[in-house]
Amino acid sequence: MADLAELRANIDDIDRQLVSLLARRFQCTEEVGKYKERQGLPAQDAVREAQQFQKIEAYARQHGLNTDYAEAIFRHIMDLVIARHIELRAVNK
Repeated sequence: MADLAELRANIDDIDRQLVSLLARRFQCTEEVGKYKERQGLPAQDAVREAQQFQKIEAYARQHGLNTDYAEAIFRHIMDLVIARHIELRAVNK
């Protein structure tokens, strides 16, 4: 059985991986925001969001993650992305 230090070391490693993945995700969404700004597209795409949440729910179920947790986490991430897309639009006006 793992001791507390080992369990926490595992959490630290997972956190490092999560931050790395979030950085990659936000780099991609930054490019999407710039593209949307250039093309005059809205910051938020409700159809795309609905599709994403369906996939996220399926991924959560596959991995035994509470779907409410997954939705809450990704809702916050998407809200940050939308806010950044709005910010890009305002900066470039």
